[in-house]
Amino acid sequence: MSLFRGSLTYARFFVDPALSEPTTGNFADRFLEKLAAHPFEPLDPEGEAAERIGWCRVGEPFETSFIYEDLFFNEFMNIGFRLDRWVVPPSLLKAKTREAETAYLAKKGRERLTKKEKAELKDMVSKKLRKQLAPTTRIVDLSWSLNDGVVRFFTHSTSVGAAMSELFRTTFGVTLIPEAPYTTAARLGLTADEETAWVDLEPTILVTEETAPRERGAR
Repeated sequence: MSLFRGSLTYARFFVDPALSEPTTGNFADRFLEKLAAHPFEPLDPEGEAAERIGWCRVGEPFETSFIYEDLFFNEFMNIGFRLDRWVVPPSLLKAKTREAETAYLAKKGRERLTKKEKAELKDMVSKKLRKQLAPTTRIVDLSWSLNDGVVRFFTHSTSVGAAMSELFRTTFGVTLIPEAPYTTAARLGLTADEETAWVDLEPTILVTEETAPRERGAR
């Protein structure tokens, strides 16, 4: 999803003001240094990693160096989150692995493979296929309002949001708090009575086994 074009659909996260770095002095240099330590790095077909994440410039997934003009707009810091993943079609991997196993057995003059040999051949075939395929790439823009402590992440994917949050914590040393009814209320401020009410809340079960609609033909 894009920060500057397309539909403005995003998830919000909060940064605890007490844990945020002050935006004074050479704060921009500090942010630039932190980002420079965690840029996106391409996947290695020979490597063990099946996916990799890192920061890039907004709208420029192949640019992983950062300068002030590309990063800051007034009180907002805008960056791109990139996730690359190897996706080898299972049917292709299975067929090529079977070919490799057959050739290996013929070469060794044997009828069966050990469990270790099967795993090694599958890994070898997977790495060979990676060299022939490009990893899938996903780019999501992020805008951090430094004054408000609000991070807008332009996707609602839970898994991608979790990966971004972990990278954010590693990069900036703060934990993002996902927006939810309680976190929003707590951010606005709760009285002692309201805090107690939140703690005492119990989940409401809307559908039970007795009230759930039965499938056709079920007894």
